[in-house]
Amino acid sequence: MTQDCTAALIVAKPGPLRDGLRALMTATPQIEAVEEVEDISLALRVVFEHCPDLVVLDSDLANGEVWMTVRRTKARCPGVRCIVLANDVQQNQEAEAAGADAVLLKGFPAASLIATIVRLLPQRGTFGERAVSPCST
Repeated sequence: MTQDCTAALIVAKPGPLRDGLRALMTATPQIEAVEEVEDISLALRVVFEHCPDLVVLDSDLANGEVWMTVRRTKARCPGVRCIVLANDVQQNQEAEAAGADAVLLKGFPAASLIATIVRLLPQRGTFGERAVSPCST
């Protein structure tokens, strides 16, 4: 991931969900680079080192650690937008309480994810620079 392009990080186990997310995100014009990880600690390392514009987290990863990941991401890099994919209303509430910028209940239509990405990504300047840096230093 580089700081001069709009980057996204998918945090999910390998499989159909992650494959589908990658396909949707790479087809979304607002995203120029997509990285995938399945481990929460690796996800935090990537976030802290590269500050992607967007992080999409599957709530099925390590119960409770997803919420901690959202909290730590928002504390260290408040400009990073976090989308959590939740299984139910309880997980939806937990994700919102942790500071997620958006929560989608699994089974969502692809158009909902794309609309959420468009709404959350930072506006870019004329020459591709960011209007605001996503990470605090």
